[in-house]
Amino acid sequence: MDKQWMPPLVGGFSDGKVTWQRLEEIDYDLLGFLLSCHLIIEHYLEHFIATYTRAPFQWEGAKLTFGQKITLISKLPFKEPYNLPPTIKHLNTLRNKFSHNINTTLTEQDLLPFRQFLEKCTEDKSKVPSEPKELLSMYMSIVCAYFASSISHAAQFISSPTEGAASN
Repeated sequence: MDKQWMPPLVGGFSDGKVTWQRLEEIDYDLLGFLLSCHLIIEHYLEHFIATYTRAPFQWEGAKLTFGQKITLISKLPFKEPYNLPPTIKHLNTLRNKFSHNINTTLTEQDLLPFRQFLEKCTEDKSKVPSEPKELLSMYMSIVCAYFASSISHAAQFISSPTEGAASN
């Protein structure tokens, strides 16, 4: 697939002229995947928070930031190796890094917390992918599976409005 053209950014001003910063080296596929991982994990995180307590809080109306959602779960007892909050917080840091500077590149150092998390979660460390998208995909799968399990378990104890109406 041909790389799509993006307009250059204003790089600054020099001698009364605009300098332009070209965006040809950006890996939009990886950038889009990282942002998608963030959005999908946020979706699961929202449902996890909403089902963690039986109180009928208006979570949707609260309009919490991603950081606030992470803070809400940060003191919960996530048993090792599934201590999710630190790596989810790191994912948010990366998302913020990219959203404020599109020329940012994803480094091996950026991926290290995910790699370490996955190495703790797998018996065979050689199964942890080295390619960034595969690594992020495996990380996202484990995080979402953890949240999905908790959400599914909690759903057993939550009665929906339609269930109550059916029994009347």
